[in-house]
Amino acid sequence: MKLTFTFAFTILNFAVFSQVLEKPQVVENTEENIIEVNAEVGEVEPPLVVEEAWFGPAIDQNRTPSFPGGQDSLNRYIKEAVEQFIFADTSENFPWGESVYVAFKISSEGNVTDPIIEMGYNALLDSAALEIVRNMPLWQPATNDNGDFIESSYRLQILFDFDLGLDELDWESELAKNKAHWAGFEFGLQMNTAGFLEPSTTFDAAPYWQNNVAKSLVFNLNTFQHKFSLIADVFGITTGYGFAFNNTELTSSYILKHDDQSVYAISDTAQIYKRNTLYAAYFTVPLLLDFTANNSFKNSFYVNAGVVGGVRMYSHQRLTGTYANGDKFENTTKSDFNMNSWMLDATLRMGYGYFGVFANYAMVSMFNQGTTVGVYPLRFGISFNIPQ
Repeated sequence: MKLTFTFAFTILNFAVFSQVLEKPQVVENTEENIIEVNAEVGEVEPPLVVEEAWFGPAIDQNRTPSFPGGQDSLNRYIKEAVEQFIFADTSENFPWGESVYVAFKISSEGNVTDPIIEMGYNALLDSAALEIVRNMPLWQPATNDNGDFIESSYRLQILFDFDLGLDELDWESELAKNKAHWAGFEFGLQMNTAGFLEPSTTFDAAPYWQNNVAKSLVFNLNTFQHKFSLIADVFGITTGYGFAFNNTELTSSYILKHDDQSVYAISDTAQIYKRNTLYAAYFTVPLLLDFTANNSFKNSFYVNAGVVGGVRMYSHQRLTGTYANGDKFENTTKSDFNMNSWMLDATLRMGYGYFGVFANYAMVSMFNQGTTVGVYPLRFGISFNIPQ
């Protein structure tokens, strides 16, 4: 009996000792871009099951440190740094999708210090991850219960891939770099002038081209843009394309007449028109010198200057009114009316962020040379810019 008891006690000790010394399994963390912060540690009993973990210098803290701008800014910083590293790499066998885990300290002054590799992949990715961490800006340091800044530790997973799973990024966070100010909507008015660089709006020889400015509307739909940087992200050349819809509201009851040699108007003395409008639509292409005060689209002053060229796609005259018997009418005459097939406007545009103002002045007459007097519209208004 004593021998049996001794043998059973020995077996039990061996089983317990074996359970304690058994090597724990690494728990793989499948979440992307995981960021862990050491929590406050109190006196607790050791766990029954020990798991191997990646850990760096652990420092007790009450308030965690924060990256300037918050979590989204930290995610964006890592995303952009990783993409720059990937673009600069010339290897045909880049290890896509691999992660490097880095732990580091954040001093009471907010400096990033003592970065170490907790779990690496190879020398290339490990050194890149350390460089990304070392180049971080100053953090907001952790604080203790008294509100004093203290040293703390932080841990990052840096995933070397384009798809970083940053689903919570605000779409406006990507509006920062190298954005032009052409694409968007513009609404304004048109004023006809009697000659190139002549401010007069009086047409002595052809009074029918004097327009009603308040009813002569301009709508521009600028659908595509691209900015070629010349100096950093603040100065460059912008181009793209769009569509311009212009109308000239005639001041009296004029009916346009034309042949292949000329265009003119006659007054309809028997009828008063509610609207008498000459419409024209153009496909436009800009060439602009684009200056932006900084590389932020949303919070930046901008100035553009250049030219906007275009080709006419469509034109017609539209007459609306009411007959003497009370019947309403709308008459439309589709014709080119000897209008110039091309437009070329000098333009100046300025604003802040999404909103701005514009002024376009025609460098070529609205009508073909020799068919009528020169008509050089000045168009001006407000714009709503859309980043692309």
